[in-house]
Amino acid sequence: MPFCPQCNVTYKETISICLDCQVDLVPQAPQTEVSEYGDWYAIESVPNELAGNILRSVLEDDAIPVYVRCHEVPYYGGVKGNAGKSEWGDILVPTNLVPRARECLKTYFDSLKEG
Repeated sequence: MPFCPQCNVTYKETISICLDCQVDLVPQAPQTEVSEYGDWYAIESVPNELAGNILRSVLEDDAIPVYVRCHEVPYYGGVKGNAGKSEWGDILVPTNLVPRARECLKTYFDSLKEG
């Protein structure tokens, strides 16, 4: 289905230009990085974007692919799309790497306690 690359809206086959953005639609939504690793698992919830980026960095330093998923609905000024959860978002890792990611985060959190 035609897809707007700017606002991420999907349209009917008969539409060729985004009604909001006025840009040409692409044939379909691009694949996201999440699907290329198969199933993902939310290993940790984070209270804000900064915490998400810190944990992303910790995991990526250990060569673990990471996806930071925000619960805020785009273009709605911070409205949460997560049915009342107070967290800002989640840290996701490929399911097959969950044990390694848990150990990596445990080591990181333990190092914070020591300091």
